[in-house]
Amino acid sequence: MVDPLALANLREDHANASRLLDLLDHEAQAVRSGDDADYDVIEGVIDYFKGYPDAFHHPLEDQIFNRLSKADPTRAKAIGDLLAEHAAMRKETVELAAALDSVRLEAEVPRNNIVEKIEAFVAMYRGHMVAEDAQFFPVAVEVLGDTDWEAIRQNINEHDDLLFRGKEGFEGLRKRLLAFEDNL
Repeated sequence: MVDPLALANLREDHANASRLLDLLDHEAQAVRSGDDADYDVIEGVIDYFKGYPDAFHHPLEDQIFNRLSKADPTRAKAIGDLLAEHAAMRKETVELAAALDSVRLEAEVPRNNIVEKIEAFVAMYRGHMVAEDAQFFPVAVEVLGDTDWEAIRQNINEHDDLLFRGKEGFEGLRKRLLAFEDNL
């Protein structure tokens, strides 16, 4: 039996991350066109990606992937190296934060540099999520058994997503995201 909570949480996280990536892409386009970009929003999105995925989302995926790798190494290998992808995403997030800091400190950094970094970040995250949704999750559902899902369930880090579950923290970003979506 598949753990519907684990996969539902992961899919919800992907949907929420996609919303943030839309907002981040919108701000990048404002920078590119010379309009006023909201650097606080960009920073808030980066801060979210620096914290939540590595604390909660990726560890859950890593548990599932590790069990899948043991249960069916060939199919796991065909999916790719999710652990390495998660590490690369963490590195890209830190680099994007540093680029934003340079822009905010008015260092001699062309504005297009931050736009290119944001666009690469958005493309990387979107590609990763699409691959997980299309390949990783269905294979995990097919291969893993009840014992695997029970073990995963026992090791899930309970969490509250501060941004998307209305808890304290990220209030400004939450308001800006909702306003952005209202104007779509």
